Amino acid sequence: MTWIPFGADESSYPALVDGIPPWLESPLAEWFMSEFYEEYQEDSGLLVRADRMRRFDFASRATPYTDHLRSYGPGQVWNMLREWEKFRFLDWLIRDNVTQGEDGNEELEELLRDGGSKWRVGVRRGEAGLEERVAQGVAEAAESVMATPGHAGELLSAAWHSAFGVSPDPERAYSKAIKAVEAAAIPVVSPNNTSATLGSVLAQMRDQRDWKLELTREESTNSSAGTLLGMVQTLWKGQNDRHAGAAGYTASTRAEAEAAVMLAVPLVQWFGSGAIARR
Repeated sequence: MTWIPFGADESSYPALVDGIPPWLESPLAEWFMSEFYEEYQEDSGLLVRADRMRRFDFASRATPYTDHLRSYGPGQVWNMLREWEKFRFLDWLIRDNVTQGEDGNEELEELLRDGGSKWRVGVRRGEAGLEERVAQGVAEAAESVMATPGHAGELLSAAWHSAFGVSPDPERAYSKAIKAVEAAAIPVVSPNNTSATLGSVLAQMRDQRDWKLELTREESTNSSAGTLLGMVQTLWKGQNDRHAGAAGYTASTRAEAEAAVMLAVPLVQWFGSGAIARR
């Protein structure tokens, strides 16, 4: 997931234009404060977690908050943040909870879900952060594919976070989606071709004409072979930023990246499970 320093302006975060709903402001502030307090001590009361804030200051490479935390507490730090910075801070805390083996993410997800937020806590293959909430069945299917062993699942997870995360990186998302399908398809279609790409896989499948899904009934004008080729070709041809300087080069949009990732999910699953084969 791409880290954008806190010194960046709000235009770096187009995904956050909806802001924090008023009914979620107080619960999120309380959760944020709980993440920076130690357990209660009888002699000194609640202790702030300056070590954690130092980690954040080091990661953000922007305005340091450790001294402010010590002097005024985490509630005041929260109040100092602009709205889009609060999202970025929550995003960092989710990742820090995972890397440090700490609790807290489940409680945050419950707050976001119950509050009807467009954001959710996403944790897949050790990569964590805020991401846009998609339909439950779609998310579960994607999670299942990403959890499979091997490079394809890892690459698909990276693509998903870059497309739907709080710091969207459409170019990375599209590129990782293609690489995920390559990782699943090349061992099946071109196992002996050390220089294979998704483009060469597409050409080979088109020439051989017998790569299909295992369906007992087929539509003569829209067979599964044609559907598969169409999906692979759409994913491959749709990337406008593969080669800088090439004719027609334009940066991938977020909509294009999201479409690419959604195309990649079933393709990775089908190639990886053996559902796509020569028949």
